[in-house]
Amino acid sequence: MSLKLMKPVEVEQADSDSAVETLLLTDEQIAYIDETSKDLNPEMPSAFGWPHVIRTLLDRFEESGIDLTAADSEEEIARVAATELRKGSSRP
Repeated sequence: MSLKLMKPVEVEQADSDSAVETLLLTDEQIAYIDETSKDLNPEMPSAFGWPHVIRTLLDRFEESGIDLTAADSEEEIARVAATELRKGSSRP
């Protein structure tokens, strides 16, 4: 997986068979990914660290079993994830 920083523009929908995903990130998200990347491995260049952070986040959500497929906004993803994580933390 590779990432490149893009200015916000209108993005065409890719074919469902496409192996390419486009992520449009806010400045706050970029700062978080950059900081997390440096925390995971300070020596790793951001060109490698950013994809590693994103893949790690996706893998951890997949492992958690939390279904985010119905969420259609960042706020809804956060709400669904927080609700499910709270449920999981109250389990014995």
